Amino acid sequence: MMEHKTVGRKSGTPITYLVLAVAAISFLGVFIYRKMRPPHDPDEENDTTEDNTIDVQQQRRRTERRGIRNQDSRELNIATRLFSGLTPKKKTMSISMKNVLLWNPSSDPEAPNHAFFENVVPLLNLLSQSYEIHLVCPVSSFQEKEQILNLLRHANLLNPGTIDEQRVLFCETQEGKVHIIRHIEANIHIEGGINGEETVEMVRGFVGNVIWAIQGGSNGSNVVGNIGINNGINNGMNNGMNNGMNNGMNNGMNNGINNGINNGNNEINRIFEAETSGDGGGSSSNNEVKSSADRSQWTNVEICQNIWMSKLRF
Repeated sequence: MMEHKTVGRKSGTPITYLVLAVAAISFLGVFIYRKMRPPHDPDEENDTTEDNTIDVQQQRRRTERRGIRNQDSRELNIATRLFSGLTPKKKTMSISMKNVLLWNPSSDPEAPNHAFFENVVPLLNLLSQSYEIHLVCPVSSFQEKEQILNLLRHANLLNPGTIDEQRVLFCETQEGKVHIIRHIEANIHIEGGINGEETVEMVRGFVGNVIWAIQGGSNGSNVVGNIGINNGINNGMNNGMNNGMNNGMNNGMNNGINNGINNGNNEINRIFEAETSGDGGGSSSNNEVKSSADRSQWTNVEICQNIWMSKLRF
C-alpha cells in the first residue's frame, strides 16, 4: 500500500508543470503583442471624433434650415389661402322696407304698386359698403312679394356686393316682422312710419340701435338726391379723376356722396322748419306723435323725421 501512494504522487507532477508552462507562454505572448503594437495617438482620435461631431452638427443645421423653409412655405400658403380676398367683417343692419324704402301710390290696398322713395337706391349702395343689409317686409300676396323683388332687381341691388337676395325676408304679419328683426339682432335697425312705435318698443332690446324715421324716406329726399348726391357724385368724380384714376375716383365719389348727403340734410332741415313754422302747414314733429310706450327707457332709439335726418352715422 505504501508503494502505491508514492507512485500516484509522482504521476501528477508532469501535469502541473504543463499547466504552468502554458500559462507562462500565454503571458509571454500578451507581453510581446503589447510591445509590438503601434503607439496610441490620442490627438488623432480626438481629431476624428471632432470631425465626426462637426459633420453631424452641420447635417443637423442643414436639416433644421430645410425644415424651417418648408414650415415657412406651408404657413405662407395657409395664410395666402386664408386671407386672399378676405374683407373686414361688416356690421349688420336691418331695415323695414315699407315706409322707409318703399311707398305705395296705389289707392287700392288689394293691388299695391310699390315704388322706391327718391334716391333710396344710391343710399342703399352707400350703406352696403359698411353694413351687411337685411331687408324685412310684410306682404299680403305672392304677387306683392314678386313686385318688390323686381324693384330690387331692376335697381341692380340684389348682388353679393350690395344686398344678398337671401337676406330679403318676407312675412305675412307685423308680428312676423318683429320676430325676424329680433332673430337678426342687427347692430342697427331702421323702422319707419308714424305707427312704428309698437315695433320699435318690441325690437329695441334685441338690436344695438334703432332709428325710427317717422316719415321714412320722404320729405325732401328729392333735395338730397338732386342737390346733394348728384352734385356730390359729379364733383367727386371730377376731383377723383384729377387726383388719380383709381384711388381718386373711389375716394372722391365716396366723399362727394357723403358731403352731398350732409348738404342735403341741411337743406331738409331748412325746408322742414319752414313747413312746421307756418299755420297748419308741414308735418307733425316728434313730440306730436302720440306715445303709448315709456320712451324714457329708449336709450338706444333715435326718433327722426326721416332717414335723411338721422344723427347716426351710416
